[in-house]
Amino acid sequence: FHIHFPAMHVLFSPFTGLADLITVFSLHQLFLTGAYVLAGIWIFLRPRKAVVATFLFLAFIAWGALIPRPMGRLIASDPNVLLIDFHSHTAYSHDGRKRFIPFTPERNMRWHALQGFNAGFITDHNLVDAAHEAKALSRLNWKETGYRSLEGEEVSLKKTHLVTLGVHERIDNHPYDSDESKIALFVRDMRAKNIPVIASLPEYWLYHWGDGVQHFVEWGMVGFEIINSAPKALDFPAAKRNEIVDLCREHHLFMTGITDNHGYGYATDVWNAMVMPGWQSLDPDQLEARVLSDLRKNGFTAVQVLERPVYRSETPWKFLLSPFVNLVWYVRSLQSRQLLSWMGWIWAGFAIIA
Repeated sequence: FHIHFPAMHVLFSPFTGLADLITVFSLHQLFLTGAYVLAGIWIFLRPRKAVVATFLFLAFIAWGALIPRPMGRLIASDPNVLLIDFHSHTAYSHDGRKRFIPFTPERNMRWHALQGFNAGFITDHNLVDAAHEAKALSRLNWKETGYRSLEGEEVSLKKTHLVTLGVHERIDNHPYDSDESKIALFVRDMRAKNIPVIASLPEYWLYHWGDGVQHFVEWGMVGFEIINSAPKALDFPAAKRNEIVDLCREHHLFMTGITDNHGYGYATDVWNAMVMPGWQSLDPDQLEARVLSDLRKNGFTAVQVLERPVYRSETPWKFLLSPFVNLVWYVRSLQSRQLLSWMGWIWAGFAIIA
């Protein structure tokens, strides 16, 4: 696998690259990085310049989170590999982006395609309307775009979010949402309907860790998210992630890494690869059926989760150093064209100051 950066991304590398890096920081890393930058601004600059610099920094953060920009596209060298997302949203979700640039079903599809995904499930909270819309559009244009939009739903229960795949009619969460004891009933009811249920981050980590996770397996959960690109979920400790990987290996469950994109932030932290010869000839309905079949049949080996190289720390001292380590990792990862872009912008800045 490799990431291809379009010409405009390369040309503006100091801006697009740093925006990508900040987008895939965890929530605590974002707060820490912001604190470092603002402290540096107010320590080393005079008050008037510090005000301007603070405004520019906040504007940069807003631009990175809200404004579409050129994106790096993951490419698989093996044509038999399908790059897929199992969990994403639109403006139809209660917490989906609705103003300025609403994250419509069509925008969801376009965003995924720009990241290199060949397919993705729309899983709005307790709704399937956008998933239906996107699937209908995908049936018309999949040969032209190369992208297939698939149907799902994220069912919100008490202190629990569960992703269901291949859902063509809305699953009513109300009969299961009154207390945590009904989670088992929900999973068993979905299992009876042959609907796969995936435990979603960060909820199972925050509210069901330990015996709760074991109960999920006993009730019939068939998969676990091990990476979720939402900042809060990116704080999921690596040691606990490894425990889930071991659990999935033991019980032959599949794992997913998901974008959970709600229309904020334009770089993903993760992709999923499935080896699926002949997937290019399948329309959205056929591909959805094939994906679900392979997940059931192959279990633990069904999905390879691919994450960007981001330094996430486990100890307080390493956490305090993590923004600087990530910056070093980013510089080391720059391609030759990106290095030239950085040099050009640095020289341009010196020329303007001089």
